[in-house]
This record gives sequence, C-alpha cells and structure tokens, in this order.
Amino acid sequence: MVKVSIVKCENYDHNRVKKAILESLELIGGLGKIIKPDDNVMLKVNAIAGFPPEHAATTHPAVVGAMVEIVKEAGGIPYVGDSSGAYGFTAQALELSGIKKACEEHGGKLVNFESTGTYAVKLNGRVLSSINVAKPALDCDVLVSLPKMKTHMLTKYTGAVKNFFGVIPGGGKAAIHRMAPTEESLSHAVVDIYSALKPKLAVMDGIVGMEGDGATNGTPIASNVILSSMDCVALDAVAPEVMGFSHRDVLTTCIAGERGLGVGELDCIEVVGEKINDVRLGFKKPSRIYYRLPTFLGRFVFKNAENMSRVEISNDCRRCRICVESCPVSAITLFPSPLIDQKKCIKCYCCHELCRSGAVKLKTSYLGRRQLKRWYPERL
Repeated sequence: MVKVSIVKCENYDHNRVKKAILESLELIGGLGKIIKPDDNVMLKVNAIAGFPPEHAATTHPAVVGAMVEIVKEAGGIPYVGDSSGAYGFTAQALELSGIKKACEEHGGKLVNFESTGTYAVKLNGRVLSSINVAKPALDCDVLVSLPKMKTHMLTKYTGAVKNFFGVIPGGGKAAIHRMAPTEESLSHAVVDIYSALKPKLAVMDGIVGMEGDGATNGTPIASNVILSSMDCVALDAVAPEVMGFSHRDVLTTCIAGERGLGVGELDCIEVVGEKINDVRLGFKKPSRIYYRLPTFLGRFVFKNAENMSRVEISNDCRRCRICVESCPVSAITLFPSPLIDQKKCIKCYCCHELCRSGAVKLKTSYLGRRQLKRWYPERL
C-alpha cells in the first residue's frame, strides 16, 4: 500500500525543517529507495512570478535548502528549477522568492526552464495531444515535486501534481489555458502533462500554507506540517483532507487516479506519522461563487455562475505588464487605463494569480449573488 507521511513542523528554522523532512522521508522508506550515487535529482519548486517567502505563495527557501542538503547527503546531485507562470520572469521569480539564494547557499544547481530547451512529447491526453517539456524534467534520474500547500481559484487545490504545470516553459502555459479554460478541462490538461513525467517523490511545504483566493492572492495560514510520498497523486489525496475539505473535490486527483497514474483514494493509502484528524485544519475555500456549492451542483452551474462574475483591475496596478504578457486571450490593456475586455476574458484567473500588487480583483454581480442564493441558499 502506498504511504503518505505527515510530520509536524512549527516554523522555517533550517535545522527544524531538515529534521522534519528527514523524518517524513524515513516514514515512507527513505531516499535510498530512489536515489543512487551521482544521480541527477531535479527538485521542481513552485516559484510562480516572484513573491517573497512570507507571502506563502511559493515553495519556502528553507524547504528548498533542506532538500538540497538531503539529496547531497544521499549521494545525489541536486538541481532546483521551475519556469514562471509569467513568461520571461523566471529568473526574477527564483530570486525574489528566495529560492535562488537557498539553492546556491546549500550547494544546489539552479535551473531556469525558460533557457534549457524543450523536448516535444506526444500524448494520448484528454485535452493535450503534444506538449513541449523543459529538458531537465526528462533528462534527470530522479524528478521530485516540491509544492506549496495552497488553495487555487480554478482547480480548488494545487499540490504535487499541478506543480508540474511549470515544466511547460515560455508561452506554452497560456496556450493550454486557451484550450482548457474551465476547472474540468484544465484539470484534464494538468493530468495530461503529468502523464508525460515520471516523478519519484513529492515533499510538500505545508508549514505555512495559503487559504482563500490562492494560488497567490489568498491568506497565509500556519498549517505546521510537512507531507511526503513517493506517489504524487496519493499526496494530493491526503493534503486536501489536512486542509479541511474532501479529496474527491479535487479533479486533478480524481482524474489521475482514474487514469492509473497514482492512488487517488484514501482507503488505498497508508497515512504514517501524524493522523489526518489530529492535524486537520479549516482552510478557507476560494471565493469563486460556484465552489461554495456541492460538487455536483457546482459543475451544473459553472457556466452560469462564471457569467455572473468578472475580473477587474484596481487602481493598485503598477503597470508591470505581467498580466498583459500572460493573458492567454490578450484581453488586457493598460493604457490609457488598466482594462480587461470582458467579452474576451475566459476567467482562467492567470492575471489574478500572477499579479504581484494584488490589483486584479474578482467581482460577483448582485444578480449573480441573488441567483446563487436562490439555487442553494444554505451554502451562501
């Protein structure tokens, strides 16, 4: 039976983090099962668009530094890499998040997926038939996911599986968002990408997670845990339960499990270390209106509910152009004033996720709120 470990860790002190990760790895069998001497180990972090560590949007540098040391001690050669959700901002994202400094201080090799070249990979996917994958994600001997424990505006939760969306560099992410603008279609696309990879380990930074309007504009929440598993899908089944909502609400986990890419059902997973009920939290869910409904009803009203909401840019906009360059449908202009063309907008929330000044706001109309109250009043 596949194992997922949960170990408590109360802060980002380097020694404490390293001890907690080592304990979590021992509980699932130890790194010796997957790393041989001189193996190239690719640590896929979550850097997004360059938020500082205290924002709780990116993999914390203390976790990165500890994992680099642990890989070296196991005989591996640690690499740390990602590509930003905002094309051209990866180097800045790795630096502003503290990941670059942590990697270099502890002896790792930093990799910017935007400059490594890609392999064209054909897929038998539900949404994607081919993708361009950053070469280090396929050339390495051991691929590891280092996600942050967070909610997500479109997919409800982002973890070990969705973290690999970052192996698609350049404008590839925007193209996928154009093809897959809904929760269900994007979840299938994420799993399509995951199917091209062979990760051997996931270690989740859940010391401080993000609740509410994640993956970047939510609120930091002390969750005080490290999760590890040699099955990314299994980790993504356990983590939402720790956060306080059902793993069956996370489509990426359900789809990956159904496709045989990992174990997505709790009854088939052995949770070791802390028990879920002993560390369970009450993360606030994203504010997207349909997510407050039960899963079956939420899917039914998805299109209607989305038509009652809009994405707007406030006066806090710094005109950094990240949203303009990352919008998959070119719906954003900044001059003479910041504006989103609501007729073009597909509500993929890329602009909301990548905005470092918090200027992108989500609005629900009065009629939308009334309609949803009529549909399911006790949930609102």
